[in-house]
Amino acid sequence: MSFYVSRLICQRIIIVCAFALAASSAFATELTVVTEELPPLDYADHGVATGYSTELIEAVLREAKIKSTVNILPWARAYQMATTQPNTLIFSTTRNADREELFEWIGPISSRQIYLYKLKSRTDIEVKTVADSFHYKIGLVREMASGKTFLKNNNVPDTAIDYAPTAESNLKKLLVGRIDLIISLDWSAAYQMKKEKRNPNELEPVLVLDDKSSYYFALNKQSDPVLVRKIRKAFEKVKQSGLMDRLRNKYMH
Repeated sequence: MSFYVSRLICQRIIIVCAFALAASSAFATELTVVTEELPPLDYADHGVATGYSTELIEAVLREAKIKSTVNILPWARAYQMATTQPNTLIFSTTRNADREELFEWIGPISSRQIYLYKLKSRTDIEVKTVADSFHYKIGLVREMASGKTFLKNNNVPDTAIDYAPTAESNLKKLLVGRIDLIISLDWSAAYQMKKEKRNPNELEPVLVLDDKSSYYFALNKQSDPVLVRKIRKAFEKVKQSGLMDRLRNKYMH
């Protein structure tokens, strides 16, 4: 084999290896983004993902030069993907002790106030303590942190629990009398009532369950460290731009 032929083969091997490395790198940094219907933070408008948190993560990914599509799924499925698949980002996610070691946390992105609600017209329902709520049917969304925390912190009888796949379906069951109480984020409850063409004042908060937590973007703990650093750095830059305040004014007032 001549020197020139040998050199040509080596060059081709180098080129092939370079392409393979580039392809491997690109695959390693692919990002899956999942969320749920939790307006006004994240929801679908005519099939297009939107909302406060959705616009925020889209701005962060643009800043990080990462291409990805926001997938709206039932929360239980989205959460299962985020806890089992590397390079998967989920939002809007409550940061708590049970989840702390499962994710790389980016945020906070918004405050979180969770209430136990009833219809104001249901004068037959009297709840002054958490234990009082056990006498009624309480609507929870599967795998949502607010419901899981409620169950963990209180000895709730199984007969008092009624599960729903989404916050929207949970509220609808309350409105038609299939359940008596729901656990909901305040912004979400107000938005869902307006969506149903109902006055948010028809809901009455009977107990504050949590007003000390915040929502975050959360990346699977096994995600590519380079990807995590890029998103974290981009978030800090977007945060400094004032976009979060502008989005709060757009969606939450």
